[in-house]
Amino acid sequence: MNAPWWQQFFDVVWLEVAKMWWIFLLSVLLVGLIKGYKLDLKIRDSIVRAGSFAIPLAVVIGMVSPLCACGILPVFITLAMVGTPLAPLMALLVTSPIMGPDAFLLTWSGLGADWAILKLVGAAVLGLTTGFCVLVLERRGWLSREMILLKPLYRDDGTLAPAADIGAVAGVRVKRMQIVPRASQLRFIFDRSFDAALFIGKYLLLAILLEALIVTLVPVGWIKFLVGSKSLWSLLMAAVVGLPLPTNQIPIIPIISGLLAMGIDKGAAYTLLLAGPVTSLPAMIALGAMFNRRLLMLFVALGLGLSVLMGLLLQIYSL
Repeated sequence: MNAPWWQQFFDVVWLEVAKMWWIFLLSVLLVGLIKGYKLDLKIRDSIVRAGSFAIPLAVVIGMVSPLCACGILPVFITLAMVGTPLAPLMALLVTSPIMGPDAFLLTWSGLGADWAILKLVGAAVLGLTTGFCVLVLERRGWLSREMILLKPLYRDDGTLAPAADIGAVAGVRVKRMQIVPRASQLRFIFDRSFDAALFIGKYLLLAILLEALIVTLVPVGWIKFLVGSKSLWSLLMAAVVGLPLPTNQIPIIPIISGLLAMGIDKGAAYTLLLAGPVTSLPAMIALGAMFNRRLLMLFVALGLGLSVLMGLLLQIYSL
């Protein structure tokens, strides 16, 4: 006799929490260390000086910074206002939502080593391809930095205003980060790790609950019909499903886990793993106020198109 749905629901939640709790603690400690030693800021500040290496460096920064599509906006605004070229900016904007050190560890724990490596490779391919596509289109005159609608805003003393104030002028709500110095670097690392634990933890828990709902309540036939076959249809549906989901690089992991348990095609799962964080609706709303329509459409087209292509390659490889 099958267990009632509520018991299956809590079984899924318990199994996911038991599987991921220790790697979750390790990942937030890693975020604290990165912030404590300002590793992401040191790499970020070198983009402007990088010259022809700016695009690969922006991709590396995207993988080092534990920031989602919305969390990367303050960094993006700051870099845009100091004259950073468009190509590395777009490469950073694509890469960061997909991959971070915490996301890599949690993907390894939640989906396995193969999926963690696939996610790392996918983030690099999307970031590099987007950056170089934008560079080519800039040189042909089809794109320019003027398509970023944000304008510099200066304080009374002549210094550049915070990203939150610059975004507010364009109608973009950017979270204002106030980092208070600590007498002890260890205390600073602990505080940043605690902040990361609260931010990541709430989304991860919600995603685990959503995974449990998918596994227990969504009919398997629906999954098989929409994204269950090795076909272009499954890839396109996975890309479309990722558009409205407010998923970043962390919550998408248990959702993919639940879908894989119900028989989603691996290529479709890979497409969703990449496209979901890049083209999430909250980020698209913010970028719609920041970007010229042509630049926004290109961003969405590259995010979805490259994700589908990577899913197709996985389908072909796994035949």
